Amino acid sequence: MQNKWAKKLMAGLLILLFLIVCISGLLFYFIFTGDLKDRLTRTNMELLEHMNQKLELVLKSVDNESVQLVQYDEVQKFFDEKLPSEEAAGNDFRLGGQIDRLIRSDDYIFSIDMYSYSQNRLVSGDVLTEERKLEDYGWINAFETFDGYFEWLPSRQLVINRSTSPIYRNVVTLVRTYPLLHSVGARKGAIALNLKTEMLLSLIHNEDEDLGETFIVDETGQIVLHPDENKLGQNIGQSSYIHEALSRKSRTGNFHSQVDQKSSMVFYLDSPYTGWMLVRTVSDLKLNQPLIALRNTLAVISAMILTAAAAMGLVLSKWTFRPLNRFLHTLSVKLNEYSPQAKETDRADDLQFLESAFEGILVQSDQLHKQMRETRPMLKWQLLMELLSNYKINISNVVQYMEMLGIQFHPNRFVVLNAELDRREEIAAIRDVHLYNYALCNLAEELILAEGKGAAIELENGTCAIIISFADDDADAELRAVAVAELIKTYVEENFRRTISIGVGGLVESMTELHKSFKQSKEALSYRLVFGANSIITREDIHSDLSPRFYRLVAMTEDMMDSLKMLDGAKLREQVERWIEALAEYGVPPQIIRQLSLQCLMKAAEIAEEVGIGHKNIQMPQELQESLNLHKSLEEIKEFLMETLQGHMESIKEKRSSREKNGLILKVLDYIHDNYSRTDLSLNLLAEEFRVSVSHLSKLFKEQTEGNFIDYLMALRMAEAKRLLEETDGKIMDIAEAVGYGNVNSFVRIFKKFTALTPSEYREQRRK
Repeated sequence: MQNKWAKKLMAGLLILLFLIVCISGLLFYFIFTGDLKDRLTRTNMELLEHMNQKLELVLKSVDNESVQLVQYDEVQKFFDEKLPSEEAAGNDFRLGGQIDRLIRSDDYIFSIDMYSYSQNRLVSGDVLTEERKLEDYGWINAFETFDGYFEWLPSRQLVINRSTSPIYRNVVTLVRTYPLLHSVGARKGAIALNLKTEMLLSLIHNEDEDLGETFIVDETGQIVLHPDENKLGQNIGQSSYIHEALSRKSRTGNFHSQVDQKSSMVFYLDSPYTGWMLVRTVSDLKLNQPLIALRNTLAVISAMILTAAAAMGLVLSKWTFRPLNRFLHTLSVKLNEYSPQAKETDRADDLQFLESAFEGILVQSDQLHKQMRETRPMLKWQLLMELLSNYKINISNVVQYMEMLGIQFHPNRFVVLNAELDRREEIAAIRDVHLYNYALCNLAEELILAEGKGAAIELENGTCAIIISFADDDADAELRAVAVAELIKTYVEENFRRTISIGVGGLVESMTELHKSFKQSKEALSYRLVFGANSIITREDIHSDLSPRFYRLVAMTEDMMDSLKMLDGAKLREQVERWIEALAEYGVPPQIIRQLSLQCLMKAAEIAEEVGIGHKNIQMPQELQESLNLHKSLEEIKEFLMETLQGHMESIKEKRSSREKNGLILKVLDYIHDNYSRTDLSLNLLAEEFRVSVSHLSKLFKEQTEGNFIDYLMALRMAEAKRLLEETDGKIMDIAEAVGYGNVNSFVRIFKKFTALTPSEYREQRRK
């Protein structure tokens, strides 16, 4: 009876074990197959995205080359000018040379055609018949009425040799108009760049292409690229799966369909740039191969578990468990000695006691690891901030902490980068800025650790400090640092859809000098005001000696004030634009730019006050300084300057128009403008001419012009002298006499006082 019950018990346990293993295997199969299917789908979609990115990168590069080609003088002469035959032949020869160099420099371009609609000829000089247009150059008539500036044509056969056995070449064609931008009816010609289909096909080729087939169709269903050359140019838009893909509204997706009478998975992705669609088809049989392998593996594992469990059930007995019981009891007694709170009843079940004891140990371990993970970023930030801020620390202790925190540096040779998101004010929440900086630091560390050592942290002012260390044998450390900065900037622009600016510090030879490189990187980053957003700025980009150019910049502001006084808005805008260009050209430090701008605005405010405009309508220096600090680029500062100066100009106009004009002064001003070239022109001469006293004339003149006679006359003469220097090649002596100076030395001295340049220097600078 005892053996029978034992057999029944063993049989029941085996059946229960069999059910458990089978149910577990099925659950694992359905769970893992579902996840695996999702992964396969995502993999194929990501593969299409990757192929599309590579293809668009090449096509856009070819498009940029076509835009550059249109700007050549030979191209413009070909389209715009009707040259004599000999000159046209020479121009066509030079243009052919430009085209040959472009084809040789780009492996994707097979040939380039140019056609002039007005002259009905190709760049080779051939005049095309309508029959040849339709036969060889079908794109010419179609593109003449095309509503756009460029178009990507699907693959077509290009005739290479018209012998008895003609030779064709499969190409994909980009057609672009000339001029690049034009009104309706102003199209003069078109340029066609023929690309090799086999080179483009390699961009969408995949090493695992045996699992599926990838090809490209246009919006009508015509095949653009296909591994089978015989299918190029065919229209498969009526195929059920192509028709369904083209009719779907979503840009990308997948669905099941019949492809060549096989149940298959169809993946598609629409490219907005070309209007083409990438299509990838994978049969269900090939797609399910990993699922079949997983199913077979689970079946084998389940069988092995059942066999092993049955064998163990037959072998094990109570004698087998005795050593284990003794071990558990001994271990529980030892653990109980360290648990004074444990009661005697806790040891009634040694296994239960051990379970609770080990559970407590694991909980404490998890808490310790959690605390370590939570404090590690803060410890890392504190350590690196101390290094960057020249805090007096013990380097030997720093090395130990770095090993504990996982920071890896070479012992010598460091470069610090300072990176900041552009247009940070456009980000709505401060939390989003921290998230961007967190991602930027992680990205920087990944790129650095891929080839070297370094670390990155977010600073309190919202920028990121990136430390790169180099080995002693790395001679091009600073160049490599710039290369890493370029990689970071490019990756952020492509994946974060934002731009950053990076300042690059100099190379230092020890960890104790990191603060020097960090200070240099911050100074370089501040020059983003000059170089603009999305820039990498090094120490070589910063000019240090500005003393000779500083006086020229100050002199240019004096010209701007003259235009303000004369209420010449067009000339004022031109002078402001030239001044901003000079600031960028000279590489003036940002703080100097803001200081010069503030001085310019204060001079304008003084002119406005002289006219009689009240303080309520004029901004105070502190307000102007705060407004200038808010602008992050030279373009913004230029617009702020123009807005403020134009406001002063309008106020001056209103003030002057509200005054009662004196007829005598109007006549005097007309007389001065007609006779400023007279060397004897003076206030006494004017008083005698108009029969008034000198004092009365001086008073009226000052009331109506907000200035005295001498300053007005010198400003008028200098303005005319500048015009003559810019527009004529006359001698300095002749120009001096023309504006009323008999002594050329006096003229040069006064001109230099007004412009900070001699007349010769002024003429040379303006012509440059």
